[in-house]
Amino acid sequence: MKEYRTKELYGDFYENGNKPLLVVIGGSIAGFPTISKNLMEYLKANYNVLVLAYFGVGDLPKRLERIPLEYFIHAVEYFKNSLKLADEQVFIIGSSKGGELVLLLISGYIHPRAAIACVPSCYVWQGIPDGTGSILFPKSSWTFDGKDIPYIKFRYNQKIIKDLQNKVYVSCHEESIQRNKNSQALIQVNNFQGQLLLLSAETDWYWPSMEMCNRMKQKGGNNIHHIALNLEGHHFLQYKESGREIIDFLNQQREGCY
Repeated sequence: MKEYRTKELYGDFYENGNKPLLVVIGGSIAGFPTISKNLMEYLKANYNVLVLAYFGVGDLPKRLERIPLEYFIHAVEYFKNSLKLADEQVFIIGSSKGGELVLLLISGYIHPRAAIACVPSCYVWQGIPDGTGSILFPKSSWTFDGKDIPYIKFRYNQKIIKDLQNKVYVSCHEESIQRNKNSQALIQVNNFQGQLLLLSAETDWYWPSMEMCNRMKQKGGNNIHHIALNLEGHHFLQYKESGREIIDFLNQQREGCY
């Protein structure tokens, strides 16, 4: 494993000869995502694996706010070129906020063979608040060419504040979706030519992933596949059930990409 620890590229790279490239991106927890041993062993056996961090460690941005999409685009291009791979030999997985990011990236910024978005949002959201300043003066989670990607602002009421204190975030997201007036915050993946797997949770305490995946499936084409799992958590890179679905999907998509 080779470590990259710069603000331009902060990741762990597991090289595997002439295998395809697979990029893994985590969610709203700073640093690297936690991946189950079984899933990670499968990925390392079948791919060149790049696990990316994008905030909260090293010289990266301190919080999940205004993260440049160029950071991810350049990382994919760097390893694709160094491994002499085509787009058809690139795969990407993201979970939670990383799932939101994957959908945004494949909307037109990168062109992988297949993508997996675990418990994602079909909308771009405000950056994760960190103190009063980021609540009063919200910014997007993501930028491109220095400009905020259109996003949904968080909305609050007394019930939502109480829920947030108990680490239940879904009511805030549901209320914010209902009150959203920015139609550009909806991520459009209709032009994505690869295969897309959406994995959602029937009971999601963070945001309504099943409903948002249903909306994306209804608006998309036959290349979009949605599986709602009977899970209550939000850490789909760690669970046995979601790991099994990820592996099954990747096994189907790897055929013919060498």
